[in-house]
Amino acid sequence: MKILISTLGSRGDIQPYLALAVGLQQAGHHVTITTSHNFTEWIQSYGVGVHPTRFSVQEFMQKPETQATLKSGNPVRQFRMMREVVSQSVAAMDDMWQAAQDADFVVQSGTGSGALEAASKRGLPAAFTYVIPFAPTRAFPSFFLGPLRFSLGEGYNHFTHALMHRVLWSGMGGPMTNSWRKKLGLKPWRSYAEMLAYGRRLGTPALYAFSPNVIPRPADWDEYQHITGYWFLDAPSDWQPSPELLHFLESGSPPIYVGFGSINVGDSESKTRLVLRALELTGQRGILLTGWGGLVRLPASPNVLFVDNVPHGWLFPRMAAVMHHGGAGTTGAGLRSGVPSIITPLVGDQVAWADTVVKLGAGPRAPGINRLTAEKLAEAIRTAVSDSAMRARAAALGEKIRAENGVARAVEIIERHAVDFKRKGSP
Repeated sequence: MKILISTLGSRGDIQPYLALAVGLQQAGHHVTITTSHNFTEWIQSYGVGVHPTRFSVQEFMQKPETQATLKSGNPVRQFRMMREVVSQSVAAMDDMWQAAQDADFVVQSGTGSGALEAASKRGLPAAFTYVIPFAPTRAFPSFFLGPLRFSLGEGYNHFTHALMHRVLWSGMGGPMTNSWRKKLGLKPWRSYAEMLAYGRRLGTPALYAFSPNVIPRPADWDEYQHITGYWFLDAPSDWQPSPELLHFLESGSPPIYVGFGSINVGDSESKTRLVLRALELTGQRGILLTGWGGLVRLPASPNVLFVDNVPHGWLFPRMAAVMHHGGAGTTGAGLRSGVPSIITPLVGDQVAWADTVVKLGAGPRAPGINRLTAEKLAEAIRTAVSDSAMRARAAALGEKIRAENGVARAVEIIERHAVDFKRKGSP
């Protein structure tokens, strides 16, 4: 099959879908990813096709006003920011539709678009995919609540999902999707529920790229929801660590990894000094990832190494603990490594992942990044490296996750749905 994957976001958002694309190609399919133009060279390095979009989330996130909104922690301002992202990504829908003209199957991420439109207009099978729980459930509250997330029981949990779906649909997804559907000559959806009902009539599966050992499948989810396991992307076959990195790892005890992914935390120099001070207070060595996520290279002791980009799958198992922002992909990589995770969340689902790791006993509780101090971070580091029960739980969970093959499971479901769709036909 010719399979199109539609997704937008940061590098961490795209990475699981590149892993899925590689798995689909290994199964004999031809895959194209339609996403921001910034990632073209990286995706092509894995032999996967790219149809670049004009909108770039990376460029949007680097704007000073965007960084100020993220740093504010204000949910209202952050929601308005998301609406702006949606309004600017309309052009990406046109790009996606152009790419869909040569597809046999469309995979849409939580940040992508066009799956049901391709299904309606071209009669194609499709699949929805997510890196966080999305379908309503009584088991836990919505991952979209950010710092307002807490649980008051099953009824409240279900209410938070219904509320956030309505907010996301009425404020962002609905207006954009219906505007585009009109452009394609399709009937607008009257509600999010109507759109979901259509997807169910098609038998459209929803694939969740996280481990059932991290979030067990809720008992009240329907048959279309599938938790496959994480979609991990291995390092390119020709990748090699630098001599400097190898020497650092071999010259002392396992260090602490610190990185904030694609989130620019503001006042990068101050945050970097905070991390360096925490390492000094604990006597721990550290590897700090600069990238474009808010840490900068500063003069530091020989116990600290700054790096730009190292595959998490290779690096994390060699660490004493991993500290990060709580992005879904980084959280999964941290848990797979089998060492404790220290999560200092900033926005959105990062708060939920931090809560999840603490509840699993695989990492200590730490303040959000805007409330972090060197002393509080030092306390979390001490716990992560010295709590033997926590380290044992993290190791056991890592072993379970490494035994899973989420990509293979996802490929199986996609292939099965393609066969079923062809046999039954569209409604």
